[in-house]
Amino acid sequence: MRKRYKTTCVCKHCGKEYEGYIGTCTCDACRDIDNMIFTQIRVYLRKYPNSNAVQISEALGINVSLILKYIDEGRLFPSGGSFSKI
Repeated sequence: MRKRYKTTCVCKHCGKEYEGYIGTCTCDACRDIDNMIFTQIRVYLRKYPNSNAVQISEALGINVSLILKYIDEGRLFPSGGSFSKI
């Protein structure tokens, strides 16, 4: 089993510093919001599977940078072809 190390993190939603594990990106207060936003994106992608970050952003009113962070975190994956950040 891999050891998990605690460190000082910065929440990607509110910018608050918190004590968390490496790889966590949201504080406890924002975790539900983060899960709700991610669920909206997943539902949208099931309906429109070839959408890019800009299309998702415009349809759902979510900042493109947040969508790209989900990709960086490994929670979303490009479907194919080439992918470049804006």
